[in-house]
Amino acid sequence: MHCNLLPYCVDSLSVSVQTPTTSSPSKVYSLTQVAQSIRLALERATANRSWLVKAEILKISEGLGQKTVYLDLVEEQGGRQTAKMRGVIWPQNGAEIRSELGGDTSTILKAGSEVVFSARIQFHERFGLSLFIDRVDLRHMLGEMERRKQATLAQLKKLGALNWNKRIALCALPQKVAVIGSPGTSGFRDFITKTLGHPSHFKVQLELFASGVQGAAAPEQLKNALLLAQASQPDLIVMVRGGGSKLDLDAFNDFSLCEAIASSTVPVWTGIGHESDLVVADLVAQRALKTPTDVAVALTDMFEESAYELELMAQKMERRFKLWNQGQQSLLSQCWKTLEWAGKNTLAQRQMEIQGFQKMLTIQGFLLIDRQRRSLEELERRCLRSGHQLIDFTRRELQNDGRRIHQATHQQLQHKRIELNRTQSVIRTLHPAQTLKRGFMLLKRGNTLLTATSEAKIGEVLRLEGKDGSIPVRIEGNTNQLD
Repeated sequence: MHCNLLPYCVDSLSVSVQTPTTSSPSKVYSLTQVAQSIRLALERATANRSWLVKAEILKISEGLGQKTVYLDLVEEQGGRQTAKMRGVIWPQNGAEIRSELGGDTSTILKAGSEVVFSARIQFHERFGLSLFIDRVDLRHMLGEMERRKQATLAQLKKLGALNWNKRIALCALPQKVAVIGSPGTSGFRDFITKTLGHPSHFKVQLELFASGVQGAAAPEQLKNALLLAQASQPDLIVMVRGGGSKLDLDAFNDFSLCEAIASSTVPVWTGIGHESDLVVADLVAQRALKTPTDVAVALTDMFEESAYELELMAQKMERRFKLWNQGQQSLLSQCWKTLEWAGKNTLAQRQMEIQGFQKMLTIQGFLLIDRQRRSLEELERRCLRSGHQLIDFTRRELQNDGRRIHQATHQQLQHKRIELNRTQSVIRTLHPAQTLKRGFMLLKRGNTLLTATSEAKIGEVLRLEGKDGSIPVRIEGNTNQLD
């Protein structure tokens, strides 16, 4: 808005340009006259019309809609103030503005926000020049924001940057996580509490990188925090912000910030609390979730899935080991039976052979007695000698066979004992007690082991068993039930 106030000032003051003389001294005007002249000139120039003005709120008083609110309005270029003016909102206008903005009033009308408003320009003799604001024009503000958003999106599409960060592979379990946000805000606290307060207490290392999340300085602060987070070499970078109006989220449409997210060598997840429209930062990130809490849930879900897979694997190994152990026990039992049967069979065969020899000797003796009665004594001695020799030989054979059987049985038992010792060593290694010594803990209801969080009931007291004992725990909440 440009207007030339000089003619009106001249008319109001009736200034006549003359060369001063000693007889006609220059007329002197009072400060009130000058101020009144400026006020009248400004009223003629503006005709009490409203003007659309864009400015940043440097400071604003409280009591909108209840009392007169005063604002310090500035415009900056290159970090330097180029203009500064006072704004005034009467109680009636404040009530109308509050009604129009609704729940976004406190997030739009606050220090650091850039707003477009309709105002009348007035000059007061005592209070000087002021902008009397009658309404806030969200259409211009949202339109400007949407224009910047589309311009950023067009530049990124031209560079092909929308999928850069999505192509970066995320490790199976991101344990080192860099968190970018404004500490102390509800969204930031929700993410930290949900991640570190998980019932399973997963080992997640969070490194915080503080940054503003709204206002003119927010994009640069967020970008610097992102670069610092990359330098710490985390597994994952998380950028979070709680809920707010569309105008509050404009920082996440900044081209420089979004390009830095797209170019990040580390996967970036966003949890920017908004309900419908996505900011450009969501579009260039590897994964965009609705709220900081959703980011925490997605992160802990990865750990829960891995823990569940490990539990299934442990159960499968336990079942396979039991089947293998049963097979080994059955094989050992069969070996014992085989050895017992082989020993009895060998002894029976030897006894039959001895009986056969005895019968043969008896038959031969009778025949020799019948045929050679004269050689009876010699034959008897020979038969007796041969019988004794044969019996001794057979006895020695039986003794040798017994030793061989005993030796074979002993070797077989030794071999099976070694296999049994190996089996027992594997059993001890896979025993749950060894698992507890490595830092794991078991959640039990009495003597029953709980294998899933859905088995736990809210309010019941369970027992958390570790390597050095157990402690009772009370279930305050269940993730599956909360979902």
